[in-house]
Amino acid sequence: MASTQLPLETLSTWAMFNDVDLVDVEAREIPGCGLGLLSNKELSREEETFDIPTLLRIPGELVLSAEAVENYAKVDKNFRQLLEAAGHKKVLSDRPKTSLKGGVSTPWTEYVKYLPPQVPVTTLWTEQEREMLNGTSLEASTSPASLLHCLRPSLKSKYLLSLVTQSATAAKIVALTNEFDELREISATLPFWNELFWESDKVSLIDWVRVDAWFRSRCLELPKSGEAMVPVLDLANHSSKANAYYEENGKDEVVLLLRPGCRVSSGDEMTISYGDAKSGAEMLFSYGFIDPASAADRITLPLIPMEDDPLGKAKLHVFDGAPTVEFVRTNGSLSWKSPFAYFMCLNEEDGLSFRVLQDTGGSRELKLFWQEEDVTSTTTAFEQHIDQHPLAQIFRLRVVSVLEDLVASQLERLATGVSLEDLDESLNEGGLVCGTCISAAATLREQETSLLEAAAKALENQKTQLLADENVVAYLGLMEDAQNDLVQDELSNEDEDFS
Repeated sequence: MASTQLPLETLSTWAMFNDVDLVDVEAREIPGCGLGLLSNKELSREEETFDIPTLLRIPGELVLSAEAVENYAKVDKNFRQLLEAAGHKKVLSDRPKTSLKGGVSTPWTEYVKYLPPQVPVTTLWTEQEREMLNGTSLEASTSPASLLHCLRPSLKSKYLLSLVTQSATAAKIVALTNEFDELREISATLPFWNELFWESDKVSLIDWVRVDAWFRSRCLELPKSGEAMVPVLDLANHSSKANAYYEENGKDEVVLLLRPGCRVSSGDEMTISYGDAKSGAEMLFSYGFIDPASAADRITLPLIPMEDDPLGKAKLHVFDGAPTVEFVRTNGSLSWKSPFAYFMCLNEEDGLSFRVLQDTGGSRELKLFWQEEDVTSTTTAFEQHIDQHPLAQIFRLRVVSVLEDLVASQLERLATGVSLEDLDESLNEGGLVCGTCISAAATLREQETSLLEAAAKALENQKTQLLADENVVAYLGLMEDAQNDLVQDELSNEDEDFS
């Protein structure tokens, strides 16, 4: 899908023709940051004032959102045909990419020619660059596909989305490849799209991946329109000390405003905050960079049922969530959350059971029981379900032990991953690894190593406390006595057999 790149100097002309008002900003190339918005005059705003300087104003009809896609389908019969053939839900959830590629001309037809062809998100990294992510939560290898099919259909896509903080790069590439193949299969049966896309080989998988990267790295969450791309505003870069913010006004316009208490000089960059809830891995995956000052100190790792667990697949099927664990560090204090860990560590002998029951309509459904009580609808609440059980502390010890092993394994992979120093040499020799990717990967590895080391210490402390619990001590003592009796019986049997 080759397209001519338009010079940034002509963006003001595009803006004028499309009623985009660059009030006090202009788009410029910013060294080390790509494109950005600069103030063209000195501006200030007091903390408490109704005089709010408007920097940029974009008409609502230019916003690329789910509603915009529906409206575009009303005026372009070919796009409407594709939308209906591919399915509204799929096209809307997979971004309105096709609206940028053909049919009735819109302001976006020209605007996309201003967007940079290179987007530093990990799905567009080379294979050598993605190797730098090995051992991180964005590792190139994904969770076993054999486990994914065990999930209930309604959760498969949900689980894939949760892989954003696990092995999201590989999972996203697989998902995009499947989307592209499905789009090609469907659109090849439609004469207009077959001629536009496939007869001339104008569209390839890399185009699909790039448009996804554009949307992921540039979309904003608008108060009224929801997830959307906003032309020109999407040039604003992120800063943990942002001096501007955006909102939708009463005229359905999207406006960029100066933050309260801010003062800027002519030539200063106008920045917005992309939020402080994303981890370093999520920032790198979505935006192609990590801001240590605003990235949440958090990591999410996948949990896989134990290989010898006969109930493992059934647990995945009924669990109403993603089988993950999240570690968070706040003000130096480490905490973790994993509803699935409590579920996966329970066995049949503990009181867990599955039954296939038939409803009044004749359909059969897999039901989950805990202590003979149906808990199918509360599979994420096993931390509470076990609370009154006599072996509750034993169950908690199992969970902590599983997480301790997981963290140790992840730290080992991080320690034995690719050497970034070696990659620096490759870069100097004109290799296939860019310096920006090396820096981003190094930042992610440092962040996650530090967090996992803190998690290991916290889990060790929890394990020590649990091992000192009187109920745990008594239980382990009984288990040890039973094991000794078993060994003694085996020795006695061997002696008898020998005689």
